[in-house]
Amino acid sequence: MASPDQHSSSSSWEQDESAYSETDARAGSWTTFWFEPQRLRLLTLALLLGLAGAGVFPVLSTHLAIGLGISPLWIGVFFAVNTAAGVLVSHSLAKASDQGLRRILILWVSTAVGMVGSLALGYITQYGWLLVAGMIWFGLSSAAQPQIFAMAREAVAEEEAALFQSVLRACFSASWIVGPPLAYLLFELIGFTRLMWLVAIMFGLCLLLLPGLPDGKVQATRGASLPTNRRIKWLALMILAVFAANTMYIVYMPLYVRETLGIGGIVPGLLMGLAAGLEIPIMVAGGAMAHRWPLLRPLWIAVAGGTAFYLGIFLFSGVTMLAVLQIFNGVLIGLAAGVGISVFQKLMPDRLGMASTLYTNAIKVGSLLGAGLGGVVAEFGGYGSVFLVNVLLMTVAALALWQCGHERHQRT
Repeated sequence: MASPDQHSSSSSWEQDESAYSETDARAGSWTTFWFEPQRLRLLTLALLLGLAGAGVFPVLSTHLAIGLGISPLWIGVFFAVNTAAGVLVSHSLAKASDQGLRRILILWVSTAVGMVGSLALGYITQYGWLLVAGMIWFGLSSAAQPQIFAMAREAVAEEEAALFQSVLRACFSASWIVGPPLAYLLFELIGFTRLMWLVAIMFGLCLLLLPGLPDGKVQATRGASLPTNRRIKWLALMILAVFAANTMYIVYMPLYVRETLGIGGIVPGLLMGLAAGLEIPIMVAGGAMAHRWPLLRPLWIAVAGGTAFYLGIFLFSGVTMLAVLQIFNGVLIGLAAGVGISVFQKLMPDRLGMASTLYTNAIKVGSLLGAGLGGVVAEFGGYGSVFLVNVLLMTVAALALWQCGHERHQRT
């Protein structure tokens, strides 16, 4: 008969072996999750599309103002009209994708148009034709991102969705770490036209990654999403206000730094890259913890960070303080962009393509508002006044969040 000590030793050994087995299983599951080919391809697509966008948007306002001599008001009109085109096209495509149109076809068209349209932006100098080319480029190339998010949501289990989408969004942000500084450097060294050739190459690489991607389809089931429509409305308003402010910052901060503060070179690009670098760990951490928090808490933290950021930009003018304030910018965009899309999808679980596009279009409508409003404010109040208006937009975002939470309590 075995002694009690022998039983204890045997039991302890079995427990240790079981623990090691569970650890190995978790490690294997984690490796399989991140290195599964389709997920890796989606992450790579997000990175390349982000690099393409980071090669255009940071320097476009500077190109229009300095290179083509366009006034702030007409720069605002340019961004507003092109953003409107993006909203209309991507919203129509989202409806079609949720009703059975192939997602992969949308990606093929939007990426190809992005490649050709980048070259058009690089060569056209007449404002009217540039506006037309921009509408086509913005309208169709912007349709790729919501479809990638919808594909990503279908590729993972429910409990992993927030984390994977946050990492996917972090890939877009990662491209903005090196993208804006590099774009400004290349803009100074080789000019806008050659820079657009490099952007077209990025879109071309995206085309090479499309064959073999899953071609998911989501059939519309309207009844399941009706109870959450009122909350979606307030959530969309919150995202709209946040990204209206963000667009005003991205478009007019470079001109503010160059024209008002008298700081040239690649400083605007460095500030954007710093913010993107700070966003990534915040996005990933927010996605990893999203399932433990109340639904709207990350968004409340985002709005608080945004208020501190824009107020600081308005009050301080030194480069050092502008750099320090990017911490709050990282909190704002890291949480609003990283976790925001998961909130939309949780409220519309049966219409993932539409949920992703409502989120993206809230960003685009906000961008439209920000571009137009920023142009008027910059034209008549100066570039610095743009950031004070952004503080007011953060107040709008906070009120929309409060109303979104209030709708839930009323329903319960």
